[in-house]
Amino acid sequence: MPLTHVCVWDGKAGYRRVSIEEACSMYPYTVAANRGIFVCSLCAQNVGLTAPGANVRHFRHTSAAQKKECEDRAQAYARASTGYNCHPMPLRIKVAHGSYSLELGFFHTPSSATSGPRCQKIIITDDNKQQHIYSFERLSLEGVTYLNVGNIPSTEYHLSYDHPSSNLDRYWPSKTTGVNIRGSFFDCSTGKILYSGSKAYPYRDYYLLQRRSIGYVPHGISYESIAETRTGSFTTWYLYKIHVQDFSASVARFFLERSIFLTEKPVVFYPIWPPYVEDPYFLYHHDPRIYFYMQGGDAELNIYPATIYAQHQNLGDGKLYRIYAASKEQLLSLGQSGAIGFSYLMTKPLDMVAAFPEVQIKSIDGNLIAEDTCNRLPKGKQLTIQTPFDGKVILLKNNKILEIRHIVAEEILTVDDLSFGCEVRIFQSCDIVRSIRFEKSKENKNYADFDQEMIQKLNNCNGPAMAVPHSVGVIAKSLSNFPQSKKWLYRMIRKGNVPVDAFKLMVSYQNRKKGAVKHD
Repeated sequence: MPLTHVCVWDGKAGYRRVSIEEACSMYPYTVAANRGIFVCSLCAQNVGLTAPGANVRHFRHTSAAQKKECEDRAQAYARASTGYNCHPMPLRIKVAHGSYSLELGFFHTPSSATSGPRCQKIIITDDNKQQHIYSFERLSLEGVTYLNVGNIPSTEYHLSYDHPSSNLDRYWPSKTTGVNIRGSFFDCSTGKILYSGSKAYPYRDYYLLQRRSIGYVPHGISYESIAETRTGSFTTWYLYKIHVQDFSASVARFFLERSIFLTEKPVVFYPIWPPYVEDPYFLYHHDPRIYFYMQGGDAELNIYPATIYAQHQNLGDGKLYRIYAASKEQLLSLGQSGAIGFSYLMTKPLDMVAAFPEVQIKSIDGNLIAEDTCNRLPKGKQLTIQTPFDGKVILLKNNKILEIRHIVAEEILTVDDLSFGCEVRIFQSCDIVRSIRFEKSKENKNYADFDQEMIQKLNNCNGPAMAVPHSVGVIAKSLSNFPQSKKWLYRMIRKGNVPVDAFKLMVSYQNRKKGAVKHD
């Protein structure tokens, strides 16, 4: 079975897919792999084009290729390479004050009940046989929990589980890819690693971690040295911050040497139908037919079990896929072993609620802004916004729309030129999940003093407790200018009960004249 996932450099589109017929017309003779003309789009290794003759011309990897687990290569020799848990676990880097640490992410398995997938301990072993042991209870019930694996990079992490349940291995692998010796890139905004076969984009910043100095850097890339970590007598890991300033063949080759494709067209996967609930790495639906739109058609879509057939048709600059769900669970992945992204498709009744998207709003000096109404403008009249999903940000001035901007999942968006009377509304999909308004404070309002006084009174309420009534939500909404009191009340809501005296105090505040702040 010949290789089919081969690309060639195009000055306008970057690396694009090329068919064997087009390649043969371009090069009617043998093309050696070491010339770097043709590249496998799954593993980013050079491939050759055979000479015309008795055999049909075809692409092929070299026998000495470093990465022999390439999916296309495995299929060419009829070796299966896909199954449940055949995906990398998320790995990210944390950089601060000239040093760094690595963290391996674990997504929570579908059920949080005692009968769901679980274990007692998670044991992570790196190349140096150093173990990092964590209790299963360390994991959050929502999203991804990142566990520190130190500052010594490992090319592979072996994962073992103490007293695992029988179904845990459907989601968590026994080993996962780490840092590439030739160099691994990490997105500066999220810290997440770009695994082999992933996409990088021009005019963005990346961290580069590798086991040698940076060497030759082509025009169009600037860099700065961040840290050096010595792991042995003759081994040093170097961390650089890379800024991509141009889109050219030489810049693309710099990334390709580290198994990453530079492209101007991002790969995005959108679920369209049926209605669904999305958690990190899990998508719950209730219909046997699933429709997706994939923008950037050069990414390979893989589905396991492999008997599931995905139909598609070209639509715009992407493809519309229709997938038939023949089982309650399927693993859907983009790129080699899910390097670009993966998700478990789970068929179940949608009697569930997705976690509310957590939006981070910060000033440019990194201070988190928790208030819904601010009486001071942030430093530099700027703020940064980071969201877990794609959406939009609407900037208003005196209730009139000034600007609507698209925000990409987990990327940082900066909003500037803020002034009093401005309001920023953040949407995830079509839902508004957060808004922040900047207003001048009125002379008789001393919010900080009142908030401090109220929190002291609330903490002194130690009498009998009562169940939290529904009316508490209205009170919580009115506390936007009193963050300490609001945080205290939400803690009581999660707890399920509140001291009777504290509830009366809150009701007393709610009944006060709007805008007046009195002291008992």
